[in-house]
Amino acid sequence: MSDKMRLIPFEKMLIWLTKELNTKESIFGVHKDKFYYNKTENSITLFNEKLTSPLGPAAGPNSQLAQNIVCAYLTGSRFIELKTVQVIDGEDITVTKPCINVKDEGYNVEWSTELKVTEAYNEYVKAWFLLHVLMKELKFSSERDFMFNMSVGYNLSGIKSPKIDAYIEGMRDASSTKIWKECEETLLSHMDMFSEFKKEDLEKISPIICKSISISTMHGCPASEIEGIASYFLEEKGLHTYIKMNPTLLGEKFVRETLNTMGYGYISLKGEHFTNDLQYLDSVTMLRRLKTLAKKLNLEIGVKLTNTLPADINNNELPGEEMYMSGRALFPLAISLASKLAREFDGDLQISYSGGADFFNVDKILSTGIRPITFATTILKPGGYEKITQMAKKVENYFDGEVCGINIKRLDDLAEQAINDKYYCKKIQAINGKKEASKCLACNNICELCVGVCPNRANMVIKVEDDSVYKHEVIHLDGMCNECGNCSIFCPNKRKPYKDKITVFSSKEDFENSDNKGFFIENIEKGICLVRTKEDNIISYTIGQETSISKEMASIIKTCINNYEYIL
Repeated sequence: MSDKMRLIPFEKMLIWLTKELNTKESIFGVHKDKFYYNKTENSITLFNEKLTSPLGPAAGPNSQLAQNIVCAYLTGSRFIELKTVQVIDGEDITVTKPCINVKDEGYNVEWSTELKVTEAYNEYVKAWFLLHVLMKELKFSSERDFMFNMSVGYNLSGIKSPKIDAYIEGMRDASSTKIWKECEETLLSHMDMFSEFKKEDLEKISPIICKSISISTMHGCPASEIEGIASYFLEEKGLHTYIKMNPTLLGEKFVRETLNTMGYGYISLKGEHFTNDLQYLDSVTMLRRLKTLAKKLNLEIGVKLTNTLPADINNNELPGEEMYMSGRALFPLAISLASKLAREFDGDLQISYSGGADFFNVDKILSTGIRPITFATTILKPGGYEKITQMAKKVENYFDGEVCGINIKRLDDLAEQAINDKYYCKKIQAINGKKEASKCLACNNICELCVGVCPNRANMVIKVEDDSVYKHEVIHLDGMCNECGNCSIFCPNKRKPYKDKITVFSSKEDFENSDNKGFFIENIEKGICLVRTKEDNIISYTIGQETSISKEMASIIKTCINNYEYIL
């Protein structure tokens, strides 16, 4: 089993989503019933760009691959905060696995993208084209109704490096890049696949992918360094800029008391983060100077509230010594910091919100004037991307034109209520799901919980014919998985779907390097494949031949070749 994600070529992805939509009425497992259509004509305007929803995925596991971004867009995301890139990338990054645990409050040990910067860039450009195609083909909008926001870190020297500078320049204008030309040429050669997307629509796609950026810095980064990065983006790159702020700005006493009050007293914090991180008064004076600079340049400067909260690993939640907390336990802290900063600036502060946003509070946050809103933890829980559809429909009345200031009174009230709201207290358990169902491969259930919670769509439901009887099974797509472990958190039988399900391998190398039972198709026309059985035997198998592989395995291989060839 490889924990390295294998990127899907643009042409294959285009064919995949088209065939799946035509044959299964879904795209990457998201059924068309969950596609979001804004029928109200309401919108917001951010940085002079029109959005038909102020929602989207935060920089993280749901915005790192093209298929992640497609699924987010289909379900109602129109502000896409791309996963953070930094100068240390690819194999130079060591991410312990599993790296995500959102059983209740969220924890992770991730940081920036696990891809090389060039690979991440290619994914974002591929997604940019695909969203334009889907926007027209599915009749979401006649004109672009979404925007991308890039996220970079973690220090000025790294940001100025040739690698990251090339990334930023490519996001500012992608027209001369290899991947841009590849996507254009691929679409031109496949125009017969579309009924609504035309050549003139392709020609209208802007190569300016991002006009805005979010700054991510390490804990302990000094105010002067943060201000230097923000000034650089404003003055040298002409980008509207958000600075990601940490909940440590609230001070250790407030954070500790709030968590204790809400039943999270077991969360262990290090005092050094509160003393070494950016201090509140320094942040205010820094923001005042940056607002003056941005105004002179006719740009916007704002804050992203908030980053995650560092916590000690004491109960084996994840491997390592320290993890980062998110989700509903973070909401009272993030909204309190938003309230505090908004008052400092009399409501005149751009706030991009992320910190425990979900279906139960997204309308309340928007009612204060804050927008956009991004989220990660809530869509890593059962329901996955489809939760975005619910949120987008719920807040349509808050799509009210230009972003123009915060209602301080409403925000103060929301912050005060959050600390005493039982929903955010630990005693409320947040796991739901079907417990009784038919057999699902190695598991006893086919609850499909492991499907919805996978950000990369690496777990997939297929309809298998077995003795003329159709049944649903869950298979695992090895090349789309990075072993984040999130699916295992929600498995009712405490299994590891990314290891226990029958696995479809995208390369012979991955097949050989794995101990998962599964198969690799060597010749799809002749139905020839390599199969690893549960006894760890490797068998060369051709469809229809008599072998020692299980009837179940044979049925799944045949089904994938005949009905799901686009995944192979």
